[in-house]
Amino acid sequence: MRPVDIGSDAAELLRVAGAGRVLAVFGRALYLQVPAGLVALTTTDAPRGPLHVRVGALPAARPGQRVHVDATGLRIADRRYPLDAPTWCPRLPSAAALASAREAARHWLPDQGPPLDLRATEPAELPAVALEALRRGALADLAAALGGRGPGLTPAGDDVLAGVLLVAVAARSAGPATLLRCVRRTATNDVARAFLACAARGRCIEPAHDLLAGLARADRSAVTSALAGVHRFGSSSGAALAYGIRMALLELPRASARASAGRPAPTAGLDNAAAQSRIVNESVG
Repeated sequence: MRPVDIGSDAAELLRVAGAGRVLAVFGRALYLQVPAGLVALTTTDAPRGPLHVRVGALPAARPGQRVHVDATGLRIADRRYPLDAPTWCPRLPSAAALASAREAARHWLPDQGPPLDLRATEPAELPAVALEALRRGALADLAAALGGRGPGLTPAGDDVLAGVLLVAVAARSAGPATLLRCVRRTATNDVARAFLACAARGRCIEPAHDLLAGLARADRSAVTSALAGVHRFGSSSGAALAYGIRMALLELPRASARASAGRPAPTAGLDNAAAQSRIVNESVG
């Protein structure tokens, strides 16, 4: 059975042959440990993502079951998935384009995220220690404050952090080595860490990229559509991811502004003053 598409990170990981195993089984995803790392075999109900291998239907599988990768594809039980499907490679808006995204995020994205305390049930703001770390651009401290906190297979705190890392890559707020070091220091599970590593390289689920693109264009309709797609991802993951994107756009220091001091800013294809005026006029808040 040929996959519908394969995320760019999954395609790279599946180049390495060898034996692996099923880590976890869910209704629309199997998480697989393969020789080079972790990939997710998902149905097409899941969005395109960097670690996703999307197929029409999942095979019957159990945790611990053997899988194998070789030149012919990925094998699970009696199923073989050739790896010649289209590769999905996400893109981010430029750092210049994020100048408009800041105001759009302030007005159009929810100002609270899922609770990071397992005993809580109501939406909450970012804890003070995490907010202070974010405002300093101290991403390692932010990872320590958020890592592993909250509900979900990928805990809500990790999903907030993924949103922050994605924006940090687009805004050039930190270098790749710094971002990946934050991931390594995050106290969380293997599945969450794999998705955080993708975010630290600028790759996330497709609706998150659509959301950033819509914010950068100050396109209210695109933002609304993308936000709905993000929220469909997991029980709390999508909401936490969107909240992390919002908080990073509002609070993360913009290193690119310091780097470009003294020279004209590159154009983003959008008049920022006009865009911000439209954002305020369309705000529901």
